Amino acid sequence: MSNTVTKCVASTETIVEAEAAAGPSLKRPLEEAKSGGPVASKPRTVKEWRVRCGGRAVGIRNPIREIMDSIVGKENPSKPMISLAQGDPTAYKHLRPSDVMTGAVNAAVNAGGFHGYQPSQGLPACRRALAEFFSVAGRKPLTVNDVFMTLGCSEALSHCIAALAVKGSNILLPRPAFSLYEVLCAYHGMECRYYDLLPDKGWEADLDSLAAIADDNTCAVLINNPSNPCGAVWSRDHLTKVMAACADLKLPVIADEVYSGMTFGEPYVACAAIASNVPVLSVCALSKRWLAPGWRLGWISVYDAEGALASAGVPDTLLKFCQVSLGPTEPLQAAIPAILSETGPEWYQEKLHALERQAKVCVERARRTPGLSVASEPQGAMYFMVQIEPGALMGIGNDDLTFARELLREESVSVLPGQCFMLPGYFRVVFAPPVDVLEQAWDRIEAFCERRAAPGNAGKSA
Repeated sequence: MSNTVTKCVASTETIVEAEAAAGPSLKRPLEEAKSGGPVASKPRTVKEWRVRCGGRAVGIRNPIREIMDSIVGKENPSKPMISLAQGDPTAYKHLRPSDVMTGAVNAAVNAGGFHGYQPSQGLPACRRALAEFFSVAGRKPLTVNDVFMTLGCSEALSHCIAALAVKGSNILLPRPAFSLYEVLCAYHGMECRYYDLLPDKGWEADLDSLAAIADDNTCAVLINNPSNPCGAVWSRDHLTKVMAACADLKLPVIADEVYSGMTFGEPYVACAAIASNVPVLSVCALSKRWLAPGWRLGWISVYDAEGALASAGVPDTLLKFCQVSLGPTEPLQAAIPAILSETGPEWYQEKLHALERQAKVCVERARRTPGLSVASEPQGAMYFMVQIEPGALMGIGNDDLTFARELLREESVSVLPGQCFMLPGYFRVVFAPPVDVLEQAWDRIEAFCERRAAPGNAGKSA
């Protein structure tokens, strides 16, 4: 194992020093004063503490946390808690990193040479392995310079959005969507516009709505495939149409592909593999497919087209962001070549088969539960959306927040209301728990709905 853990050719000390030398020249206040630079116009006279928070920080809102904080702690104390809300695949022992992964990390730590600073963009051996793994047919192969290491997929998304956040710009986001997109766009001062996903068509994008909301200030289209929260996996045909629309609009794509390869229905196709004439910033991480969200190791792969991203300075800007955070820990980066080359296909298949079995159990139980329906079955990831049929559950209507709150209060089962994803009238289910836990959860959900079934809706399960 240790032979696969390779050290970058140049010493990290030399590279870090070179980066510092190439960076902007920053004068300290005393140096500015001596050279005639900015100085205080008058002495400070404040006599009391006047600590203030920055406006952008104060304005941060996380819809999921706000909604869930309003119902947390209200579960039934007489029933053990079952969460179908948390998107952490490692909550149960059957979905954990492989022995190859943990062995590669242990080997990197024990090697003794990965305890220092690494190049800001990431270890060259790590980036080279990722470039080889994620190169796609029909495009120039990725190089080590096309990959940027980040602290998880969330930071990768933040870097991409920030790099394109020109003042007055807007970005096209899917709806429903993971709420972090909106949080990051708001933080970076970018207007969010939404194209709809169609539940009765496998959560495909409404191409008419996508074209209708784009204007000259639109900077990018964000695509999430496979999807959180829908579990959708777009077909090659539909993804081709979406990428063609982006090409016509001359809009680059930010591709959230953290669930890359996590499909058990429709085959997964990367955005970059569809259209070589569309610039793509693809973000991914070890968190989902490799079942290691706590490792906080993510990356950005830059698939440029006709030099559009390079001419705008996007890769240089991404590097500047990396120079601030300095990326994931060195031992984890050092383990990547072994993780990618030595994790066998049987491990991936075992995990996908488990997710598929769990998804089928959830869909079957949801469809036989009074007041609930499933428009489109999940094809990948580890989530799907369940619709609350209007008027079918007494005291609920189709209010997803009330449904989630009362289900937690009576049955100690947690789900995420659709409002968290801009889809009222639905709730999201995580099907990562093992089958026996899912059966217990759905027994409780079914009992909850049976008690509230309006006349004519009871007995659906029979």
